[in-house]
Amino acid sequence: MEVDVIKWNNKEVVDLLQRDKISSHIIDVCRSQDIDGKCLLSFIDRDFYEYPFDQLKLGERKRFILLVKKLQKKNRASMFELGLCEDPVFYNPATNINFLGTNLSHLSYNLHNQLQNELSYSRNTDCISNFTPDAKASKLKPEVWKTCIALGYVFLVTWVTAVVMVIVHDKVPDMKKYPPLPDLFLDNVPHIPWAFDMCEITGSLLMAIWVIVLFFHKHRFIILRRFFALAGTVFLLRCFTMLITSLSVPGSHLKCGPRFYPPADDLTVWGRRLRQAYEIWSGAGMSVRGVRTCGDYMFSGHTVALTLLNFFITEYTSRSLYLLHILTWVMNMFGIFFILAAHEHYSIDVFVAFYITSRLFLYYHTLSNNQALMQNDSSRTRIWFPLLSFFESEVDGIVPNEYEGPMTILSNLRQWLLQLVTDVKTSSMAKIAGSKLQEGAAMGEYSVVKLVDGIKRNLSLIEEYKNSRQRLVTLDKNIQATMLEELPEAELRLRAAPGLRAERPRPPGDAPPPPEPAPPPTQKKTI
Repeated sequence: MEVDVIKWNNKEVVDLLQRDKISSHIIDVCRSQDIDGKCLLSFIDRDFYEYPFDQLKLGERKRFILLVKKLQKKNRASMFELGLCEDPVFYNPATNINFLGTNLSHLSYNLHNQLQNELSYSRNTDCISNFTPDAKASKLKPEVWKTCIALGYVFLVTWVTAVVMVIVHDKVPDMKKYPPLPDLFLDNVPHIPWAFDMCEITGSLLMAIWVIVLFFHKHRFIILRRFFALAGTVFLLRCFTMLITSLSVPGSHLKCGPRFYPPADDLTVWGRRLRQAYEIWSGAGMSVRGVRTCGDYMFSGHTVALTLLNFFITEYTSRSLYLLHILTWVMNMFGIFFILAAHEHYSIDVFVAFYITSRLFLYYHTLSNNQALMQNDSSRTRIWFPLLSFFESEVDGIVPNEYEGPMTILSNLRQWLLQLVTDVKTSSMAKIAGSKLQEGAAMGEYSVVKLVDGIKRNLSLIEEYKNSRQRLVTLDKNIQATMLEELPEAELRLRAAPGLRAERPRPPGDAPPPPEPAPPPTQKKTI
């Protein structure tokens, strides 16, 4: 009966629930919600806890979950046909891990606030956890400026690594005094002269595949800054391990020894060291480009590069490309074998490099795919994973593996260039308008200053006019007072009463009085 589960209708689902003595409430819900066989196969963890199953008792819910999980496990082929599961041939349900790659979508759990104590079993359940819709990111901003910061970070770290490689080369132990250390692999595998070049060729092929994946991936800027952040962090850690302990040269075929510097001051010596560091940095530390260094053994930088490229290719390509995943894993392992066969590193160098790189990759992607883990302990995450908190602040889930064709890429590039030209024109026009506005403001300010100065001058003229008028009035009063003081008292008396003298009667027969003598002329006082 389970073979035709896709064709089940609602009545057959109800019959199954009744035969297994599932709660009548669940049966009523399935009947009212018209749940058929396809719906049962597509059930995900959160469906058992949300409406209309949110009011179930614990025992009812558990029995219903066990029934649905058992049904899904028996009908894995039908689920694959519906697109709810990966190919059962290449999927290991016992471990819930895709052994052909490192795709971490199975590590993203739906950390619902009601499921924190009840979903401990979900880590070993079937593959439909990949179908959880909330696991995909809802906001995926390119944030090119963050990618540029990550690029600058990896450039800085690689330059520091080159400087450290020069320093440790100058302090490499004497090969006569310190022979190669015992090594299980190196002691039993003969030296192959061309093996190290093959390792670098393998790494170049992996890099070419990774560039192609980046070119066609829709979210290329997000995964590119993840690649830069992880690469920079691992190589920065390598700088410390190289400086802390200097291991003896692993192979007698290597001609290693401290560089000889002619007598000179410290500034000249460091100038030569920086020139050698630039040669290492520009050559990417590859022997095929003429870079030969000693002392940088703990841990292997070539293994770091091979492992990072392998993990990123398998993570950001579809699981259906299992042949590509097999190829990248084989290239990764063969690259490590070539490093050891060339006797360029100890076995512990390669092992530590692979372990640290893979663990950092898994930790980074587990936290970035589960924002709930970051939010529950955000302060600790910011302290221990500062780059993760900064670069993944706008990514709230798994980055889907979506790709763009060449025409779409060219169209997006054309739109981006047009937008860039528009922004440049807008910014230039804004600058011109701002300069004109500043000129107008300056002219207005100049006019206001001139107006204020004119008003001040007019006010000062008015004040000066008032003062002059006051002085003239005072001067006039002084002149009048001075003239009155200099007149004779008789004339003042006559001027005071001229009518009295005209009205006095004259007796008849009296002769008119002689005219008064004219007063002597008075001299006016010059003021």
